[in-house]
Amino acid sequence: MSTYHNRSRIKIFSFILLFGLSICHFHIGATTLDESDPEIKAIVDPSNPEAFKTITEALSAAPNNLTLPYTIKIMAGDYYEKVEISKPFIRLVGESATTTRLYFDAYAGLKTSSGQTLGTSKSATLTINAPNFSAENLHIENTFDYPYYDGLAQDNPSRLNGLQAVAVLTNQGSDKAFFKNVNISGYQDTIYLKSGRSFFLNTTISGHIDFIFGGGTAVFYRSNIVTRFRPNQPYPIGYLTAPSTPIEQKFGLVFIDSSLKKEAGVEKNSMALGRPWHPTTSFEDGRYADPRAIGQTVFINTFMDDHIQQDPWHPMHGKSKTGEMIMFSPLEARFFEYASYGPGANPSKTRRQLASAAGFSVSNILAGWQPPIDNQLYSGHVDTRKVIDQLSGEMADFTIETEFVKNVSNYPFITPINQTSTDNLDDSVISHLNVVYKTVQGIELYLDVFSPKTIAKPVPAVVMVHGGAWRSGDKSHQVPTAKWLAEHGYVGVAVGYRLSKQALYPAGLEDINDAILWLKQHHQRYSVDPNRIAILGASSGAHMATLLGTMGTDPNSDSPYEAVNAIINIDGVADLASPQAREFEDKPNKISYAALWLGGHYAQEPRLWHQASPIEYVGRYTPPTLFINSSYDRFHIGRPAYVETLSQYGIYSEIHTIPDTPHPFWLFHPWADTTRDILLNFLNKVFAPPLSEVDKLLMPCAQACVEGEAFNGAQQ
Repeated sequence: MSTYHNRSRIKIFSFILLFGLSICHFHIGATTLDESDPEIKAIVDPSNPEAFKTITEALSAAPNNLTLPYTIKIMAGDYYEKVEISKPFIRLVGESATTTRLYFDAYAGLKTSSGQTLGTSKSATLTINAPNFSAENLHIENTFDYPYYDGLAQDNPSRLNGLQAVAVLTNQGSDKAFFKNVNISGYQDTIYLKSGRSFFLNTTISGHIDFIFGGGTAVFYRSNIVTRFRPNQPYPIGYLTAPSTPIEQKFGLVFIDSSLKKEAGVEKNSMALGRPWHPTTSFEDGRYADPRAIGQTVFINTFMDDHIQQDPWHPMHGKSKTGEMIMFSPLEARFFEYASYGPGANPSKTRRQLASAAGFSVSNILAGWQPPIDNQLYSGHVDTRKVIDQLSGEMADFTIETEFVKNVSNYPFITPINQTSTDNLDDSVISHLNVVYKTVQGIELYLDVFSPKTIAKPVPAVVMVHGGAWRSGDKSHQVPTAKWLAEHGYVGVAVGYRLSKQALYPAGLEDINDAILWLKQHHQRYSVDPNRIAILGASSGAHMATLLGTMGTDPNSDSPYEAVNAIINIDGVADLASPQAREFEDKPNKISYAALWLGGHYAQEPRLWHQASPIEYVGRYTPPTLFINSSYDRFHIGRPAYVETLSQYGIYSEIHTIPDTPHPFWLFHPWADTTRDILLNFLNKVFAPPLSEVDKLLMPCAQACVEGEAFNGAQQ
């Protein structure tokens, strides 16, 4: 809508209020109902002479004291109305959130016929005053031209006061309000949850200043919370939430499995998660900020883009009993997170974390009300073990031998890397096999360390993660190349970890991280430079190596993962959650090994699919990265965006695609030779050559300190 058009509508609405006029109501006795849907009681369609022309008309014709849902179907179109729901069990259903729009442009500072301002509550496009309301497939919007007036200078005579403009208000009398597949958009104060319980499913809510606020109880499940562009403003440009939850009320605003996103132009580290609102309230001893409002906002398993500030909780002012302005600290509110993820999720001392989210089941939050959603949600999150049991099919063990049999007919010249003399251990390498680095749930986890026999000073190490669709494979796949690295002056470490048959994500990732931590703790024993450690993976192991490498390097976060100094990705995806990736990793009616690892298909566990995607974390602190790929495009997914991000920060990266190669090319000569040459060249660039010939001659290792010992991680 143009600025002129919007400001003209403000004047028209002012005229209507000033002279006490109301929008015309035409009561139509007959409606054309959709016989295919017997639940529909009325239809709103301006183009149909037998249907209601406005939503307000259809509501007026609805019976009072309803005890069952009364469905009003709203056909595609734009409806400029200010709608109030004063009857229970009203259900508004549009054709879609992109084609059916209810909108109005009132704002808090608008003058009424009495000369008073309208106020925040009365600016709402949709006001709900009755219980058991529901809305589906709609766009509800307050189109007041906030950006225009917000951009005017303070001394501009055209500037307005009271720019709050509500799209949806759950007013006194509202309870059990249900929103599904709805877009709700505004700028400041988009949704005012004043009262009752509300549930938002697959809903997109847009705004910037306090745009989800109030003292009601609400669950936002699998919804998108979008920060709108607000240029030329100090940080933060706004606040997602401003709860005023009464102290005796256990739950306030709870976001579960949702995503915090942003419009184009919204900058990094520019948006706050919330601030505590203590609304000015009348008491016997005066009118002042309500001390009983101890607001609650909780984010559970929520994706946070990079616009979310590292210290995202802010104070908010309120009026004291004496009339002075005082500040309310966010530490006095109930602001918590649990398992946030994404570039804006940076655990710190100022971001309080729940020890468990078990108490935040939908059943607990909504105090027994069950909106029409998946029953599993009422008691908690999806039982991933039950999901695993429902996924049928199994892969053959991923071994060098099985892959050779699979590929030799198409490539008769190949030779397995574990069957050639050049891959056997020579006298220049010391091996430490089956070292226990961790015992978990009664399972001993092992790694193999291969180091140069002659070391003058600590050298870089490469931690190596095998592939096998997160479900199969063995550390022995990496042993030949680990030996080869030791021959060329590096310490090679082949790591075993728990596969998805033993434990779901993130167990395997935690194991690999513990192997890196173990190596850093024992770096002197193996002459490893702890500040020069690379992580290498192949196939699913490459995905895991890249994920761990991107998650653990931001010095400003409290990530549980150890930092590494380089990443080598050999034919592993950098993105699991995009539609392109899921075409391969999560095909309908096909066994998905990613689902077997993550605990469910994308439709069941979207949060985990995003959480396990390296592309979600790549950024300023990501280390130099090498991609070595086969000719299969499937394994290039996420790579272009990953490398582009590194380029933006001036971080070194390389991409090598070996033509006419199958996926497990690194397991066979001659491709293994090409792979190793690329690998060594990259390592020498990012770490500098580890040993010179002079180094080798000057200081041979005292072999007595390492040879012949029985290495056991539990004893070291």
